[in-house]
Amino acid sequence: MSEQKTEPRTNDGDTDGAGDVAHYARKEDITRAAIEGGLVTALCGTKFQPVRDPQRFPVCQPCQRLLNQLDQRSLS
Repeated sequence: MSEQKTEPRTNDGDTDGAGDVAHYARKEDITRAAIEGGLVTALCGTKFQPVRDPQRFPVCQPCQRLLNQLDQRSLS
């Protein structure tokens, strides 16, 4: 059996490209990274620096789908 390894995509900070989106992540992780610096891992696996206003960007669709799945499980 072969082993498969998956690496998350990374985003190197604040750019104004067409592919920029706002990700969902744990509030504690975002606060820590904003104060101490460093990267946050979003629900979708993307690593990003919380240095920009997320309201300026559309929501990451994979993050949105995962959040919806988590919400549905908590209601069950």
